[in-house]
Amino acid sequence: MDGSFPQGLLKSELLNQLAINLDTAETVGPITEVWVNSRTHQVQGIGCSAGGLLLHRQSRRFLWSQIGAMGRDGVVVKAGAQIESIDEQLQDCLPLGTVELWSDHGDRMGQLTDYRFDPATGNIVQYLFIPEETSGLAPGHYALDPIGVISTGRRRMMAEDTALRHAPLVQAGLPQPPEPPPPRSPFDRIPLDRLSMDRVPDPRQGWEAAVKTTRQAQQQVSDRFQDQRQKLGAEAQDRRQKLQAEAQDKLGGLLGNVKKRTRHLRNQLREAVTDATAGLPSGPNLRDDNVPTIDVNAMELWPEDDFPSERPGDRPPDHHPDRRPPRR
Repeated sequence: MDGSFPQGLLKSELLNQLAINLDTAETVGPITEVWVNSRTHQVQGIGCSAGGLLLHRQSRRFLWSQIGAMGRDGVVVKAGAQIESIDEQLQDCLPLGTVELWSDHGDRMGQLTDYRFDPATGNIVQYLFIPEETSGLAPGHYALDPIGVISTGRRRMMAEDTALRHAPLVQAGLPQPPEPPPPRSPFDRIPLDRLSMDRVPDPRQGWEAAVKTTRQAQQQVSDRFQDQRQKLGAEAQDRRQKLQAEAQDKLGGLLGNVKKRTRHLRNQLREAVTDATAGLPSGPNLRDDNVPTIDVNAMELWPEDDFPSERPGDRPPDHHPDRRPPRR
């Protein structure tokens, strides 16, 4: 700690300060965390976020002993320590932020908003809090001595009720919400006045490259979809042909079975008819000599005098013994 430090520093004044690597003069990132040992009430380290143009780099932590100096525009850090040793020394510390403040009597007294510490040693001098409406304290900012703190967690801090009731008033009145820091643009860190304009990339080239890449990806997707559709069509046709062949084979087997059963039934019918007609006479055996026969001479003439001569109008109707009159 051989650098220059202010006499007293608030945590809110340290946040968002830019950290610069002493060895490489490269930007590490803005300070987003301050790690505090809750047992010793001492600042042990800081955490820097590698945002902006440094998205490919991870956030880094530094011990408080690695801070070389604090200036008006940033903090100088020495990045020589190993990451493993830093994490090991900060494992019992907390990124103490906005936490609830409770008394040992079980009353919620307010909310811890900030703390003041000595940058040279990292020792916290006082914790600043705003009281609840039901705490009995007047509106304003109060300072709590670290001696009155009993325990600290990630969401709550427990302190003695007497120390909270007798905490000195630092600023009276309703606290105003802190103004949000202005948005930091990645281009704020680029020295445009020293950048050669012939090396500035043309945004139109990037746009054309993006359009070209998009078209290529679209064509690849379309080709892949077409190949998949053709493949599915070929598979469907093969499956249809296979099913048709299987159906023809099954139909042929069914027709063959029907033919076999028909042939078998026909043979059985023929055998049954043969057995039934085996005892019946056939051929010359059909003639019975006991049945009388009538011999008719073909040259025999029937007399015509049996019937009187008749005129055309007096011709009696035909009468045959076997013919029946028509049914009306």
